[in-house]
Amino acid sequence: MVPVPVAPAGFTPLHARHARCAVQVDLGRIGPFGFSAPPRREAELLYADLQTNADNNVARRLGAGRAGVHAGKYLKGVGRTLLAANWSDPEDSYHNSGHLLPSAAAREYLASCYLEGLQAGETLVRCEGLLLAPLPPEAERYVASLLPGWEPHHLAPADRRLQAITVKEAGFARMSNFTWALSQWRCGAPFLIELFSRMARYLGGPSQPEPRPGDLTPEVIARHLEHATERLVRHFERFFHAGVYWGSFHNNFTADGRFLDLETPVIFGGPFLGVLATPGKLPESLDPGDSRPVVGCEVLRCLRQVRTFLAFLVDRLEWLGRSAPDAGELERRFLRDTAEALRARFPPSHWLHDAGALGERLTTSLASVLALPPGAEAELGALVETQCRMMLNETPRHTNSVRLVPVDMLLAHPEPALPVVAGVPHFLEDFVGQTPVGRAFNESLRQVDGAEDVTTALRAIRAAETTLRGFAPADTTCSMLSGA
Repeated sequence: MVPVPVAPAGFTPLHARHARCAVQVDLGRIGPFGFSAPPRREAELLYADLQTNADNNVARRLGAGRAGVHAGKYLKGVGRTLLAANWSDPEDSYHNSGHLLPSAAAREYLASCYLEGLQAGETLVRCEGLLLAPLPPEAERYVASLLPGWEPHHLAPADRRLQAITVKEAGFARMSNFTWALSQWRCGAPFLIELFSRMARYLGGPSQPEPRPGDLTPEVIARHLEHATERLVRHFERFFHAGVYWGSFHNNFTADGRFLDLETPVIFGGPFLGVLATPGKLPESLDPGDSRPVVGCEVLRCLRQVRTFLAFLVDRLEWLGRSAPDAGELERRFLRDTAEALRARFPPSHWLHDAGALGERLTTSLASVLALPPGAEAELGALVETQCRMMLNETPRHTNSVRLVPVDMLLAHPEPALPVVAGVPHFLEDFVGQTPVGRAFNESLRQVDGAEDVTTALRAIRAAETTLRGFAPADTTCSMLSGA
């Protein structure tokens, strides 16, 4: 974690208890030289986490470039941290801006409220609040420039006028944090104990106690990673049942299997399996090998990242176990044994590596929620197996295209100036649709997006929360068709 100076800022909290979270980065307080007076008190510091992905990384994104931990909370939208080395990259203008769009903040908060109302709050690092502030007058054109090719009027009024900070509970890690730490290896038993203690703690989830060094074995690490992977799959089963599609998945979930970055959801309100596209671009069919994401199978995109991290972890531990400079034999033995324990826990026959087993597992889960007849379940199985084989970089066995049927739904823009429409495989036309709560969610988002000042926006968010909490959990599973 990298300490970053912060200073009070003029943000208004949705909840009064988050008033102390009204801060923004103040890099000038570092000073140009070591003899400058840096911040000393914890109240003046935010901690940004360093990240490296095992698969691919964006140039000069060193970690949390606009977020960090302050006063026990994970705050996003606080301005450019020291990890925003991409600050001058014109090709990465939104992520290097330090800015969080209020439409994104509202989606994080309201999606959290929705899932919490379904008793599914444990599936994500929920957004427990947000803060808003007016944009400076000169910032509207800058914000519009974050979306090349779009004029300012294409943005929602809230995004043209306001900025936001979201508040989440701290105390989690991403796999990319572990990859970074293993890439920056420091020899010595204290570092090894600290790193693997944290891995066990963060893979285990928020209820996992801090492990005692004597209980930290290679088998414990391997078991925690397998349990975290199982937990991730179960959470996506809950998302499917609730009709929540997060939109962006790379490095956006925690090591213990909870979803973290909630900015770009599409909420159907009930089970949905199909395709999203911009208006006029919905394809007539889904072809084998098509790289277009299939909503309902997105857990595969996260599992591919788990597979890549696992491969990196085993290779890195083996190399360190043989070649780590200045490491003692006991340390090297622990590293090699951990690699072996991971291999034993995730053999080639494990469902994570087997397209057939993975496809059968996912098909069974989806079909049980949709209550499909045998014929439709067989067609679903073929579609899912194709998605699994693509995830494993294997050639799909099924060669038939799947005809898509447009579905009329009210869907708020998941991202600024990005409308979407939905289509479903023809054999699911009578089994998926938008529920009343899904429609209410999207209508509420439109009200929030239309707010042009802090007071109106906060009022709209509170009204939306009240509306969502007024639906009983059963409302997400009945009346699947949007016209009901």
